[in-house]
Amino acid sequence: MATSDPATDTDASTPPAASTPTSTRRFKPRYFAYAALLLIAAVCIVMVARLGTSDTTELDGGRIQRLIPTPGAKILQQDIIGIDMAPGYEATLTLNGIPLPLDQTYVVPQTNQVTFKAGPGKVYETLPAGQNCMIATYWQTAFGPSVSSSRSWCFTVI
Repeated sequence: MATSDPATDTDASTPPAASTPTSTRRFKPRYFAYAALLLIAAVCIVMVARLGTSDTTELDGGRIQRLIPTPGAKILQQDIIGIDMAPGYEATLTLNGIPLPLDQTYVVPQTNQVTFKAGPGKVYETLPAGQNCMIATYWQTAFGPSVSSSRSWCFTVI
């Protein structure tokens, strides 16, 4: 009976162990980068959706298109504040109980937008730090300010 030596036995159907390719997977950092980019994009989309303006039907029956800044927002002392009205409406602004003079506000009749930017020589040289509350008194241009409504909201200046 013949005995075989495992060290010298070779099977013709299998190649030697040294030349067998290993099936280890290489670390591919680009896949992690792609996943991270997708995650960042998803987070950005969610944040923009939350910070976006409210639906116009929620803002006084569509008469107000946008509050600047949005209620509860955090802004800088030199940021612009104001209101964007629907076509055919005008507005005046009051900040913390102090009316903002018309000659210090920026009115764009084509877009029905009234804004204020604090600066030298104005009622506010910088917006006060902390919570600020704005009241916009608005009316339909055809009827004038004698038939007006108001909207108030607050934001924080950092």
